[in-house]
Amino acid sequence: MKLINGQKNLSKLSNIGRGLSRLPLSTFRFVYDSFDLLFGSGSRSDVTTEDRSIDVGERELGIRIYRPSKAAPKLTMVYFHGGGYVIGGFKSHHGFCSLLAGQANINLISVDYRLAPESPFPGPLQDGLDAWNWVTDHATELGIAQTKIGMGGDSAGGNLTAVLSMQTFGDMLDGSLKSAPAFQFLLYPWVDMSGESDSIQRFGKGLILTQETMTFFHGAYLPTDLEPQAIKTSPLLCEDISKTPDTLMVTAEYDVLRDEGLAFVEKLQQAQVSVTHLHLPDCTHGFISTGKFSPATRKRLNEVADILTQYAEAS
Repeated sequence: MKLINGQKNLSKLSNIGRGLSRLPLSTFRFVYDSFDLLFGSGSRSDVTTEDRSIDVGERELGIRIYRPSKAAPKLTMVYFHGGGYVIGGFKSHHGFCSLLAGQANINLISVDYRLAPESPFPGPLQDGLDAWNWVTDHATELGIAQTKIGMGGDSAGGNLTAVLSMQTFGDMLDGSLKSAPAFQFLLYPWVDMSGESDSIQRFGKGLILTQETMTFFHGAYLPTDLEPQAIKTSPLLCEDISKTPDTLMVTAEYDVLRDEGLAFVEKLQQAQVSVTHLHLPDCTHGFISTGKFSPATRKRLNEVADILTQYAEAS
């Protein structure tokens, strides 16, 4: 296995005892949030952050706005964190969001959407849609109206991104996109809710994300009676991809979601969607939280950010 050593170490830590998904949910969430604090990239001095609460009808959502202090950004990305729709939030992804904003020189708006099992499918998708519409409605107020605005996410956040940007949600959500995203940034996204790829078996044990944890996430997020509807929203299984925006895609070799990610890239390329694809041969799912003590991981993180930089320069 050519997996970077720092990622090997966090993989071993994640599999101590019975495994993270067997912990009480509150403990699992705390541990996951702690990964970024202990092993992540940390806050950048060239990036400012602002926490806001936005009104989206009968509820409020939290957003965190990252702004670089370099030259005026050309891109703004509304970002949805990973965590299987069950764990994660501002704390778990702060270092990575700060890194993207500073390294790629983009505005990044992270969304604190509701989590399962308290809010199962399609609750997080609804939050994502409402947050996106709020941001685009308030683009002038936020100072981003002159930028190219897209959306992005990792893992489950990548699923949320693709479902919204490709508009595979049909009539399952209240409302529709008020404006189409200019691009989607997908980092090892969960694009097939059927869970049938070979890599789930091949890489299902001993890494940060395991098959057992995927099963836990699936059960918490997808009520049995809604599972067929959710599977229909899977971007990989969607027949009509005509609304797909420019796609910036990152896959990792040692990842239960590797095969569906690679199949998704091929599907988009065959449909002549503009796709930029970076495959990382020595990384695993969740590597974005391992940059503090791993120079090799930091190099990979910079390569991920460079995709956004290059896209901005070409825009």
